[in-house]
Amino acid sequence: MQSEKPVPVPDVVTQQYWDGARREELTLLRCRDCDTFVHPPKPTCTNCQSEAMEAAVVSGQGEIYSFSIMYNHGNPGFEDEVPYAVGIVHLAEQPGLKAIGNIVECNIDDIYIGMPVEVVFEHRSPEVTVPQFGPRK
Repeated sequence: MQSEKPVPVPDVVTQQYWDGARREELTLLRCRDCDTFVHPPKPTCTNCQSEAMEAAVVSGQGEIYSFSIMYNHGNPGFEDEVPYAVGIVHLAEQPGLKAIGNIVECNIDDIYIGMPVEVVFEHRSPEVTVPQFGPRK
């Protein structure tokens, strides 16, 4: 019997990210003082330490920086999906800006470093949508 996939527990810093995902938008924090995107979300800018952070929608386009194929059945909720790919995606908006997500909508044998991808959204419930990445169309 498959267990349910885990769901995020938003907090004051990550709420904007999960609200954006529910609208099918990849929403990251950006510093109003130096224009640096910060992801994963943090209350202060990693570049200038400003607390002037705001939500900004990004394109969701990027390329695979690294990935791993999961073959083991140790992650609750993913038992029926093995093997599946988890990737680190270098987002187009800023050098060094990365996001993590499953690589979906393609055969795992077709995934490669540098592969162009874009955000896609997995609806786990009416309240929870999770950003993932698939081949760029």
